[in-house]
Amino acid sequence: MPDFSIVLITCNECANIGRCLEAVQALDTEIIVVDAQSEDETVEICRQYGARVFQRAWTGYSSSKNFGNEQASHDWILSLDADEVLSPELQDSLQQWQPS
Repeated sequence: MPDFSIVLITCNECANIGRCLEAVQALDTEIIVVDAQSEDETVEICRQYGARVFQRAWTGYSSSKNFGNEQASHDWILSLDADEVLSPELQDSLQQWQPS
C-alpha cells in the first residue's frame, strides 16, 4: 500500500465524485472525504468506495482541507478536488512511489 492518504473536500458533488474515486481506488490507500453537508448522494457514493467521510459545516477551503489533513493516517497527502480524475500514468507512478 502506498504511504500516503488522499484528502478531498466535497459539497453536492454526486455528478463528479464517482469518477474521481474510481481513479484513486486502484491505489489501495486511505481516502478521507470532508463533506460540507451535501444534500445529494455524495456521501453515499464516497462510502461505497470505502472513503472515511466526515461531515461538517463549511468553514472555508483552507479550514476544510486542514481538517481533512489532520484526519489522515500518513504523513504524505494527495489533495484532490472532486472533479479531478487521475490519469492512468499518474496512477502507475503513485503505485510505484516510495517516499525518501
